[in-house]
Amino acid sequence: HAALESGWGRQPPRTGDGASSHNLFGIKAGYGWGGASVEALTREAGTDGSLLPVMQRFRAYGDYSSAFDDYVRLLRTPRYAGARGAGDDAAAFAAGLVRGGYATDPDYAGKLGRVAAQVQRLVGG
Repeated sequence: HAALESGWGRQPPRTGDGASSHNLFGIKAGYGWGGASVEALTREAGTDGSLLPVMQRFRAYGDYSSAFDDYVRLLRTPRYAGARGAGDDAAAFAAGLVRGGYATDPDYAGKLGRVAAQVQRLVGG
């Protein structure tokens, strides 16, 4: 999941001075977020399904460990129960994320599934 959202760790959202936000999962800073955030350009699906560039606020963390901890907290919410119940089925995990509203991209589950398959090929699984 981090590979898709951050370009294999090379492109997490950046702060105004160019420092990493350590946000490997593309988690947005919604209304309830009280921590640090950064503004970054992303793409969101328009009404016709095409991906349009928009500025969004993303959560920012002091380190990658904090980012992973927050990701786990997010996945433990009822919203993502479908992803949690997927076991080692990457396609079911991706579909659960989409059902929970993780992304607006109509091909998000497919993209995540393709990245997972690439990782499986790299590790020989």
